[in-house]
Amino acid sequence: MNAGRGPGAHAYQEAITLTTEPNDGERARTLAGVEHDYPGWQAWPGVLAGVVYARRPQTSPPLVVRAITPDALRQAIEAAEQERGLR
Repeated sequence: MNAGRGPGAHAYQEAITLTTEPNDGERARTLAGVEHDYPGWQAWPGVLAGVVYARRPQTSPPLVVRAITPDALRQAIEAAEQERGLR
């Protein structure tokens, strides 16, 4: 008998656990580098799924971008600046 091993039997084993990742310090340094390279932008890590965000305060409408990696965030910032004529 395969009791307790069917779909959903141990949902707690598949639940997403929110913890700090071992490379959080490195990610924070990388995001600080993004802020340094793109003055006027604020970058921060998202809560879920490793998404990173950046915003440019005091823009109307608000300018916010997101990406999965800091390098992709840099590309998103550049694209947003070009679209708004900021670069």
